[in-house]
Amino acid sequence: MFKLALSFFLLGLSFGLGPCVASCGPLLISYTAATNKNILQSLKAYLLFSLSRVLVYIGLSLAIFLFGQLAGYILGAYARYLFALGGLFIVIVGLLVMFGKGVDFKFFRKLRDFLLKKDSKTIIILGLIIGILPCAPFISIVSYIGLVTKHWWDSLFYGLAFGLGTVFSPLFILVVLCGFIPRIISQQRFCRIFNALCGFIIIFLGVQLIRRVF
Repeated sequence: MFKLALSFFLLGLSFGLGPCVASCGPLLISYTAATNKNILQSLKAYLLFSLSRVLVYIGLSLAIFLFGQLAGYILGAYARYLFALGGLFIVIVGLLVMFGKGVDFKFFRKLRDFLLKKDSKTIIILGLIIGILPCAPFISIVSYIGLVTKHWWDSLFYGLAFGLGTVFSPLFILVVLCGFIPRIISQQRFCRIFNALCGFIIIFLGVQLIRRVF
């Protein structure tokens, strides 16, 4: 059991060193940099984002164990809706980051306060979105975990091992380095330009997800 768990951990580690940097990096780095977090806040953001993805891996592994191929079929059938909803949320976050305090509509201001101030919930939601968006290698791994295990606790343990492996990624260093940005960019004008650029990147990533629906 522990030998197989180690194999899944190493597999997750390989994902963290490659695909996870490409899929998670632009979104998380842009968001962390634009919200002017210090080093400790950047570390917290990375951990919340990563652990929320781990919960998705555990949940899907258990779902496939309990419901078999039906769970994988449902995930595939509803993938387009997941892309659309996830992309829409990311676009909204990107707009809030881009315009910052420049738009003073009451609804926009309340939405900004709800999502960007004390934004742990937003980071968790972003992690859940990225974690649940299906890709072929990821689906094959969680399907294998769910289908070959004999007990639900095995699926939970192996899903956890795989998820924790993905946490150990170079993305950790890049996100923590974002904590130095507030010290580098001190002038308000440059800060607005930088936030607009980060917001544009986030919006672009959200639009790309929505485009996959069509």
